[in-house]
Amino acid sequence: MLSCVTCSSPLERRFGQSLTVALCCSAATLLLLLPANFATFLTTEAFGVSRHSYLASTAGSILEEGWSWLALVIFLFVVVFPLVRFGLLTVVLGDLYLERRRQWHGRAFRWANELETWAMIDVFLLALVVAYVRLQAAIAAHLGIGAVALIAAAVLSLFTRATLDKAAVWQLISPDRAPPDPLATVACIRCDLLVPPQKDGTPCPRCGAALHRREVESIGMTLALTIAAMLLYIPANIYPMAILPIHYRPTSYTVLKGVIDLADAKFYGLAALVFVASFVIPVMKLVGLGWCAVSVMTRSRRHLVAKTRVYRLVDEVGRWSMVDPFVIGCIAPVLNYNALIHGGAGPAALPFTAVVVLTVLSAKTFDPRLMWDAARRRS
Repeated sequence: MLSCVTCSSPLERRFGQSLTVALCCSAATLLLLLPANFATFLTTEAFGVSRHSYLASTAGSILEEGWSWLALVIFLFVVVFPLVRFGLLTVVLGDLYLERRRQWHGRAFRWANELETWAMIDVFLLALVVAYVRLQAAIAAHLGIGAVALIAAAVLSLFTRATLDKAAVWQLISPDRAPPDPLATVACIRCDLLVPPQKDGTPCPRCGAALHRREVESIGMTLALTIAAMLLYIPANIYPMAILPIHYRPTSYTVLKGVIDLADAKFYGLAALVFVASFVIPVMKLVGLGWCAVSVMTRSRRHLVAKTRVYRLVDEVGRWSMVDPFVIGCIAPVLNYNALIHGGAGPAALPFTAVVVLTVLSAKTFDPRLMWDAARRRS
């Protein structure tokens, strides 16, 4: 394993990674996404009547209730982005396995990597577990073939990520070349290719991303997105997140009440997971990103390694806060019976979803190298 000499973060890890295994996992995930989207997902029954849902049409049910932005987010994160990510990844890895080289491989692999954050079938798997437990407390519910396929696809997506050696793939697409002056280079922030400083502002010759020594307008964008997320986090926790029928009576749930109800039902592990995803991670993101941004502005030299590790953690786990909006996506299509048995999104669903999206974008716009640059300028 290669580690950074400055902050000791891992730069490259080869153990357990294989192009062949990653290709097999990615192709299997892509194939499983087809029945996951188009086979019966969930079924509920009440008074001799049943309701069925399909993953591909989940967003449509939420759209009918008037939540157009929430429907769009769920449709992109659960249906579109996973298909695009694993489609691109399978094609690129398949070509490289067959020793075929194409000019578009760099751009396709870059897009597949950038969609890694936004293709959230693994997060949706946790939401499915929470939704199933809550449905069983209110009404008879059954998993369909689509749900089983999604479970398998989500698990395989995690194996794909664990076995994919991105550095090795980039080397197969286009090998690194030693720059004339190793101390005067620009590193592509997407594929880590080192190029001469005069290439700053031009497209990367390997992946096509714009080359910049540091992220453009990083601090301004990070602060703006983080502050907007902080403001939205207040209504996201005050107002009800969802409406569920409990004993044939529509009941409004805030995020905290949902956690408490899971604990009362003795699902302590699930309650802890939801609490971490819905409370701990959002607060950690807001505090962590603010701490890192202020460090740059004040040119602080304290705890730089800790701040860098906090940023890496925030960037990695931020997407898991989408559990609660995804739970709504699971339950809304199969709880539309009548005025007594009805479930759907509450007023907090949209601001909570916006908090998650804004904090993920904030982490993506922040460049942690700026903290080290600022500390050196102060000294």
